[in-house]
Amino acid sequence: MGFFDKALKKVQDVGENIAASANNVKTVVETSVQDTMEITGLKRQIRELEKEMDAQYLQIGKKYAEFVADMDDAEPETAENEAAEATESSEVIDEVKAEAATEAIDEVKAEDVAETVDEAKEEAADETIDEVKAEDTAETIDEEKEVSEEPAEDKVTEESDEDEEPVFDVSDFLTIIKQDQAKKKELENQLAEVEKRAKQNTLLREKTKAEESFEQEKGVLDKALAMEIISKEEYEQKLNIARKKVENFEEIKKIEQQFEMGIITKEEKDEKINAILNA
Repeated sequence: MGFFDKALKKVQDVGENIAASANNVKTVVETSVQDTMEITGLKRQIRELEKEMDAQYLQIGKKYAEFVADMDDAEPETAENEAAEATESSEVIDEVKAEAATEAIDEVKAEDVAETVDEAKEEAADETIDEVKAEDTAETIDEEKEVSEEPAEDKVTEESDEDEEPVFDVSDFLTIIKQDQAKKKELENQLAEVEKRAKQNTLLREKTKAEESFEQEKGVLDKALAMEIISKEEYEQKLNIARKKVENFEEIKKIEQQFEMGIITKEEKDEKINAILNA
């Protein structure tokens, strides 16, 4: 096989290697796009659940505001009832005082007219009449009292039914929030797994690119060697460095990340990488 035949064979091998690398890159890129779409979808579902929970929290706040307002409305009614009862008690006291005053006046009059027998008889007659009237009056008061007490009991019963204390019940909202929290936790776990896989795929994609770069560099070196542009020793030396870039890809990647984070300087980065490649 002549010189040009060897060179052509090397070029064909390089082309095949590049085509294979391109297919690998395509596969990795497709996987990366799929991971990105899945991550985006999971994050969107999590945001929707958070909005749903925020809406439930808002409903709880609204319910609490209504509960407080109902409690405030109930307090004045209680004050009005107490004022009405106080007024009724005052009226009864006034009636008792009036009756006592009337009796006192009657006793004074009885002493004034007790000087004569006739006046005494008349007084006795008057007292008898007064006692009858008093009995009639007492019976009338008792009847009125019974009448007044009967509807009062009904009124108390009605008021007890109508004036029930407001209840603050948000169990329905809390149930929905609890369900949403469980779904969110599940989605967050899925998201963590997908992000971990995506990170690994990103590393694989970068390693694939490094392998592709190695194949291209090897193709150039093979072509140069076939054309006797470089010596076998130079070929081995340069190929060895290119191979170590792939073999130590992850370690070199960490060194580059240290530099990106400002942990080491550029000089330190180059020194560490050169130490790996020239070992």
